[in-house]
Amino acid sequence: MRVEVAGAAVPRLSRREIAAFARRVLRACGTGSQPVRIDELSIAFVDDATIRALNRKFRRKNDQARRQARNERHSLATEVRYLIAHGVLHALGYDHEADRGEMNALELRVRERVGLM
Repeated sequence: MRVEVAGAAVPRLSRREIAAFARRVLRACGTGSQPVRIDELSIAFVDDATIRALNRKFRRKNDQARRQARNERHSLATEVRYLIAHGVLHALGYDHEADRGEMNALELRVRERVGLM
């Protein structure tokens, strides 16, 4: 599976590490009998102005990784890992705003499997 990482670097987290983590998340989403099948995943890191515009347009929120990391009292690298796991689930079609908790439950299992608890 190809994972493309574009945009500015994340402190203490290389593009190679980001791609490897995304692959681990995808493997953790599957089961032994039913692995996740996806050919390509793209992850883009954008500046604050761009993410604000995207969040306003698509989410009507203004979340940013640095602020979320600070609020949760963990590193930016940890927050980026949380966001990658969350984003991968959305890329696979999950929607926590429309389901009955399935995405949240899967996200907790995935976090545990990849060591994000």
